[in-house]
Amino acid sequence: MGKETPKAAVIITAAGSSQRMGHGSKKEFLALNKQPVLLRSILPFVDTGLFSNFVIVLPESEINRGRELLSPLKGKVNFTLTSGGSTRQDSVFNGLKTLEDTNPDIVLIHDGARPWITKPVIESVLNKTVETGASVPIVPSVNAMKTIDPGGIILSNLKREFTVAAQTPQGFKFKRILESHRMASSDGDIYIDDAEIFSKYGGSVSTVPGDLANRKITYISDLQEE
Repeated sequence: MGKETPKAAVIITAAGSSQRMGHGSKKEFLALNKQPVLLRSILPFVDTGLFSNFVIVLPESEINRGRELLSPLKGKVNFTLTSGGSTRQDSVFNGLKTLEDTNPDIVLIHDGARPWITKPVIESVLNKTVETGASVPIVPSVNAMKTIDPGGIILSNLKREFTVAAQTPQGFKFKRILESHRMASSDGDIYIDDAEIFSKYGGSVSTVPGDLANRKITYISDLQEE
């Protein structure tokens, strides 16, 4: 008899202020090919049929608006909207705590401003997470990577073949990433992403090939389809 299919959930983070967009609305609420960016970022996960619960993290003041934009999901998936914190790290931690009652085996954490995510990348991250406990999609670095000091002076030049860009969704065994976030919430450090938190407190993080098209919307020009 084969192994049982793991119970998997998704957290979509969209609690930021979108200040760099220079637009009056949250970037996740803007239209992309006549659909809200937020909805576009969720639908590929829904289409896989592999996830039992969805948690969408928004600013408290935007939850009602988010519920309106996500109305096409009603009756299709079990989703919960919850409020974020002052940082992305706080927001993800809030999303993880929202999932405690359902207690999934695996959770994938995805940026609500990455609407070009595809089913193959999602499935690859999920499968690798089941296998290893944690997985992140990566793409090769295309720029010359440097480290600098607070004054902007270059300290070192990194070999491009040893640097990559991490994307989302990032996948983790649920209990281990929840406990990792719990410890990170009280250690006073600031982390770049969930993989860094897991690496410190939960264990090694595997990688799978990402997709160059899976970019994150930061500026209004990023809304152009390629």
